[in-house]
Amino acid sequence: MPRIAVPLDSNNGLESSVAYRFARAPFFGVIEYKNNQIISLNIYNNPHSMDRGGVGIAVSQWLASMGINVVLAPEIGPNAFNALQSFGIQIIRVPPGIPLRQALEYYRS
Repeated sequence: MPRIAVPLDSNNGLESSVAYRFARAPFFGVIEYKNNQIISLNIYNNPHSMDRGGVGIAVSQWLASMGINVVLAPEIGPNAFNALQSFGIQIIRVPPGIPLRQALEYYRS
């Protein structure tokens, strides 16, 4: 069962908007997906959003520790990109500002 992470600007469930920035997003939605259906959705405060440096790598490690398989995000910096790839996490680009519900369509297709 895939676990998907999405950086978010707000905590409004499936209506939360996708954040433009990956590692410094205030929230991350974590979705468990099975048979093209949402099994669970949890929105977490990003514990690294205010860190001084190394945020991309720290967030990537945090997501990997949660068993994330896929990240949906508009932009990912080179350090975070390399870290996510090293953990075997698939990256799918989505437009910023769209609702989480719409971002999940990019995963389905």
